[in-house]
Parts: sequence; C-alpha cells; structure tokens
Amino acid sequence: MPLKKLISGHKNFLKGRFQQDKKLYEDLVEKGQSPEVMIISCCDSRADPVLITEADPGSIFSLRNVANLVPPSHPDGTRHGSSAALEFAVRHLKVKDIVVMGHAHCGGIKALYHGDFDNQEHVDFIEPWMSIANEARYTTLKKFEGEPEEKILKELEMESIRNSLKNLRTFRWIKSAEEEGKLGLHGWHFDIESGRLYALNEKSGEFSPLV
Repeated sequence: MPLKKLISGHKNFLKGRFQQDKKLYEDLVEKGQSPEVMIISCCDSRADPVLITEADPGSIFSLRNVANLVPPSHPDGTRHGSSAALEFAVRHLKVKDIVVMGHAHCGGIKALYHGDFDNQEHVDFIEPWMSIANEARYTTLKKFEGEPEEKILKELEMESIRNSLKNLRTFRWIKSAEEEGKLGLHGWHFDIESGRLYALNEKSGEFSPLV
C-alpha cells in the first residue's frame, strides 16, 4: 500500500540521509532556519521543487498551493495563507529570491481554461482561488485563439506565472525590497516529460532552458 511505502521510506531516511545530515539538522534546530530562496510551486505530486533542485534541508522556504498562484495583496484581516507565507519569508526570514515555479499538465490551469470545476457540484474553494488567474486566461485565449488546446494550455501555464510575478509586486514590502536590490523575483516552468526547468526572461517575456 502507498502509505506503507512512505513509512518504509521514512525508516530508510532515518538510517541513511538523516544520519548523513545529522549535524545539519542539529544546526537547523540550534540556529533556526535561514533559507535564502522561497519557491512557490503547485501541490501537484509530480512537481516537487525539492526533488527537482536536489535542495538541502533548510535551503528552501516552500509554499505549495493549487496551480502555484500568488494572489494580489489584500490585507483585510481575513485568512490569507499564501500571503502570510510571503510576509514571513520576506519580512522575517529576509529571503533573497522568490521563484514562482509552474509546471506542465497542471490540472488547475486546465480547469481554468475549460471553465470547468466539476460543474460546481463539489467545489467550495477551487473556483474562487483559480479566479486569481482569470486575467492570464483572458490574455492567453485572446492571443492564441484557434490554436491547439495543448499549445494554449502550455501558454496559459506560463502566462499564469507572469501574472503571479505581477501580483507579487502588489505587496509593498516585496516591491520595495526588489527596488532596493534586496530581493529578486523569478519565474520557472517545469516540463515533466524532459525534467527540465525553463526560466522566464521578463524583458523578452519568453521562457528558455535554465541549464
């Protein structure tokens, strides 16, 4: 069973990787975490940023949500999990870079494209959450009208990343940190088939292989 496999993997972790990195974990407890990079990625089980980058424990402050979206700043006193994570990363941990990492074959993006959320029968939270990317949807459909669905979906995944970067800059403390040269904002797209990351050049608006 899947859960038993995870438990078995944890046993291997305790005997292997944890023993190898025991001093590192001790330091992370004694000194606390001080990651320099925050990665905002999708909950999708196929797009784990730690696995993709082979990051060490304590090196990434990770935020995962449906479709790796960043909402615009809206401090209204209600519950904003993603915004709270951003605030902690930037204002308290002082991360130096924020990466928005999208990926191919994103289910949230596909549902956004089709405007189909199970006909609303079993959806309480997904549709309003995905509405964050409505502007990206409109822009993509207008630009690539008549193109094959596969191409439109890929372009929408990438446009959503651009939109999230735009939304990041609506947080005053992110915008000011970037303007002061203390914070870099980046867009990545993970292609599952090839295993490659593609990075956004914001000047050209295009994605190209990271390595």
